[in-house]
Amino acid sequence: MNTSFSDYVVKRTMELSSVVKSGVASSDPTLAALIAERAGVGGQTVNMPYWKDLTGEAETVSDTTPITFGGINAAQDVATVLRRAKGWKSPDIAAEMAGSDPAKAIATLIAEFWNREYQRALFKTLDGIFANNVASNSGDLVLDVTMNGSTPVTDGTENLNKFTINRAAQKLGDAKDGLVAIAMHSMAETRLNEIGGGSPYVQAPANDPAQLRMYNGRSIIMDDGVPYNATTGLATVYLFGAGAVAFNAVPTKTPFETGRDIGLSADVLRSNMSWISHVRGIKWKGTPAGASATNTELATAGNWQRVYEQKAIRVIKLICKIPQAS
Repeated sequence: MNTSFSDYVVKRTMELSSVVKSGVASSDPTLAALIAERAGVGGQTVNMPYWKDLTGEAETVSDTTPITFGGINAAQDVATVLRRAKGWKSPDIAAEMAGSDPAKAIATLIAEFWNREYQRALFKTLDGIFANNVASNSGDLVLDVTMNGSTPVTDGTENLNKFTINRAAQKLGDAKDGLVAIAMHSMAETRLNEIGGGSPYVQAPANDPAQLRMYNGRSIIMDDGVPYNATTGLATVYLFGAGAVAFNAVPTKTPFETGRDIGLSADVLRSNMSWISHVRGIKWKGTPAGASATNTELATAGNWQRVYEQKAIRVIKLICKIPQAS
């Protein structure tokens, strides 16, 4: 496969991604420079240095007492490089081969596949970092409206609506205005569509695929990879700030390979992708069993550690219920 084919797949994947279109995920300049400098990343992790917030209060000026000088300190966030591969044989793409532009058709199918994989990995990462938040930070970024201590809530306040969403946003206090998107299962989106909430949905026009639906001023990222239990109605909703996720493609030596399976007399295509999809401020500290962290390892609480202050983390988890149809 030539370079233009590979470039098209990467570009089309970004165009398809609702996480990217919502502004939640954006390229990190530090990572981009490092990747360009090293012509890709060969290791498992990438260091992301940052300056710690300045602390303390201003001092009253005195003619006799000098002020106290505090330090400006740097610290390290760490992202993990994800590497995945997938292969197809001609029966999987045979229908597209009959088209007028088979290469572009196949590239579009592959881009759609990788878009789903990128978002699947991100939501597994969120499983891990919020499990760590509960274990290590008293769940200060999680709002569970379904429980009052050990007692289930059943008076209706546990249900998904604009009030529970607003209460979840309050986890960031006066930084909550930076929350620009909300991710949910399609059933949760249906629930919000049924109840309204003071702001109608904005359906993306056919001539503007970059526009997402909105709910009370926030873009909707609809993905059935976000947890939802159809039996219990238990659902997870994520609220994101702009740029909450650093997303950078990492070049691979051979993005695509083609060949023949002589035994089956079939064409084969292999796609290799590497990328960084990192929630800023939550450091990866795990050691993958293989060359790259698996989705199971991403979802493991012990593989993560928060390094930013609470208000600087740009994602909140809401656990709520979707009432079952009677």
